[in-house]
Amino acid sequence: MEFDGETPQGIRRGQSLRMRIELGQSSEELLLPVGGFYKDTGGNWVFVLDGNDRAVRRDVRLGRKNSENFEVLEGLSSGDRVITSSYENFGNNEVLILN
Repeated sequence: MEFDGETPQGIRRGQSLRMRIELGQSSEELLLPVGGFYKDTGGNWVFVLDGNDRAVRRDVRLGRKNSENFEVLEGLSSGDRVITSSYENFGNNEVLILN
């Protein structure tokens, strides 16, 4: 890495650093955390909590992905609560009863 001008304080030669590089224009999007659900659904649907001790299957469309989040293009609204863990044990259920 080369710096324009002087090396910033606190950085030493040979030091390892974690960086987050953003390419392109930043924008505000609805995000869904990456989780085990994707392996089971291919990102086509998720279980959304409905506030009545239930989670209901809902179709979604996901867009871009980074190491932490998926961009949600359709199917969810801000404030929706989604189960993001693996769905492997949920079978083909459309509704989960959460007691």
